[in-house]
Amino acid sequence: MKISGPEMTSKMKIAASRTPRARTRKIHPGSRNRCVKGAGFTLIEVLIVVVIVAMLFGAVAVSYSQLPKMQLREAGRKFAGGVRFLSGRARTSRTLLRLVMDLDKESPVLKVERFPPGVALPHRDPRVDEEEEETLEWRYENWTRMDLSNPVGPLGAADPGKPFLPPLSQWEALETQMKTEIVLENVRIASVTFPCMNKEFTSGLVSLAFYPNGTNWGAVILLRSTAEHELSVIVEPMTGHVRYESGFVVPGDLCEDAEGNLLPPEDDDEED
Repeated sequence: MKISGPEMTSKMKIAASRTPRARTRKIHPGSRNRCVKGAGFTLIEVLIVVVIVAMLFGAVAVSYSQLPKMQLREAGRKFAGGVRFLSGRARTSRTLLRLVMDLDKESPVLKVERFPPGVALPHRDPRVDEEEEETLEWRYENWTRMDLSNPVGPLGAADPGKPFLPPLSQWEALETQMKTEIVLENVRIASVTFPCMNKEFTSGLVSLAFYPNGTNWGAVILLRSTAEHELSVIVEPMTGHVRYESGFVVPGDLCEDAEGNLLPPEDDDEED
């Protein structure tokens, strides 16, 4: 049966509508360029990132350059804290104390020692003997050890006829629940000056004594950082007050009172 005319046309349209067609999308001429541009960074964005990185690097560099000065100030605060502790402890306990400093080491450890009460006070000498007792015994064999209670020494046949070995040190570690060692990290003690005694030390073990009457020898401790920055820690002899000065500074009036009298008085410390 043949189909013709309008009926044929309507059936062809129905069949064509049932056939799947490929989906198409119109692309605007400028959209492709916009996609390509969105895949990267603009020049302004790159410049902003560079500026931020430069600012961060500059901040780190400045902080690193200031680190030695910060460590120097921290060491000064630690030293001042140790001086205040010893000055107060010597006064309240009526005991002779000293702070031992090693001038030959980086990041030195400051040690606190006491002198037993009831014993004659030792001579005013900041230098601490570094030589070990074993070395002395070996070097000066058969020498008599000096006994402070018998300064004349053995007589008669007991006298070996040789000089004395120095008396044993009576300084001992301070027994306290508080920390008796102070570490000055990343600095060193360049020198210790005692203006009231006209003495200066740049090496070895040196001590600063604190007497039961609250006085000390008065000292200027020069701290030096790894970058060669310097800080003077000034300890006043009568009060134990501590102050700081940049560089090496020795106050001319450190050993004088308001009337010009020398401080502390010479060897008139009372015995305990």
